[in-house]
Amino acid sequence: NSSNWRGLIGIAALRRAGHTVHSPHIDQWFKDTPELHRIVNGSDLIVIQRVMVEESLERIRFWKARGKAICTDMDDSYSLLLDEKESGNQASKFWHDGKVEIGYGGGIKYEKVLSRHPLDQFAVGCSMINGLTMPSKILMEDWQWAAPCYYIPNFIDSPRYLPFRQKYLPHNPANIVIGWGGSLSHINSFKKSGVAEALRRVFLQRKNVLFMLCGDKRIIDLLPVQRDRIIYRPYVMAQDWPKVLCDFDIGLAPLFARYDHSRSAIKLEEYSIMGIPCVATGCPTYQEWQDKGVGLYVNDGAETGTDRKRREDE
Repeated sequence: NSSNWRGLIGIAALRRAGHTVHSPHIDQWFKDTPELHRIVNGSDLIVIQRVMVEESLERIRFWKARGKAICTDMDDSYSLLLDEKESGNQASKFWHDGKVEIGYGGGIKYEKVLSRHPLDQFAVGCSMINGLTMPSKILMEDWQWAAPCYYIPNFIDSPRYLPFRQKYLPHNPANIVIGWGGSLSHINSFKKSGVAEALRRVFLQRKNVLFMLCGDKRIIDLLPVQRDRIIYRPYVMAQDWPKVLCDFDIGLAPLFARYDHSRSAIKLEEYSIMGIPCVATGCPTYQEWQDKGVGLYVNDGAETGTDRKRREDE
């Protein structure tokens, strides 16, 4: 999903604008293949998506010595990840614990602690490149010490969504579906944002409301809601996701603390383009949307000033 938003969508847009863009797999970068050399020799800018392990640093040294401009794109606040038990995020094993899984044939594998912590590797890489690109102004604040930072927001690939927008209305008024879908990194978004308690209260008062959870099944256990009022949808391929969004009457976007605030505004982009009303956490992630009056925002269980003024005006 990250590679799609931070890579493929931008690559397609640049190509439509007449630019020549190559997207070799990271393995080619590591292995320093002849094809990779051909591509890089003819390029003005090299963009590495996140990966700055030792093999990548070797390649950065090589191409910087040959005058190539290199930047790294990041879209996650790796330095704020807690241990996996606390964060619920599988990436914690790498970014917090510094562990990697070494695999052999026949299903044999073991964990190894890296001799240099991934955050140290990343910092060294930052000192070597021309800059960092990211879809979050909070990430820019937190990483400006490491390299020049450039804000490049995520842009939605509207042709993937618009064909399904017309199918959104009308819905069955007998049932209202509140929906959320996301990755394995949102456990604390549900544990600590207050959204679970909010859903409990809504479900007590509204007997015609259902909750559709898409993706991380672990979140079901965090919801104080009757199981027969929860609809679970497993992960789907990116091209199928707009079809799932069609079933939302109201979209949720709960976030908690600075790690979540460092995310991009993908959910608000998707809800907006699909015409789905949404309730989100009022925080820097969604500030531009909040300023324009798009969505309802809640801070610590209370309306924001913008929401309150709009309600009073109405």
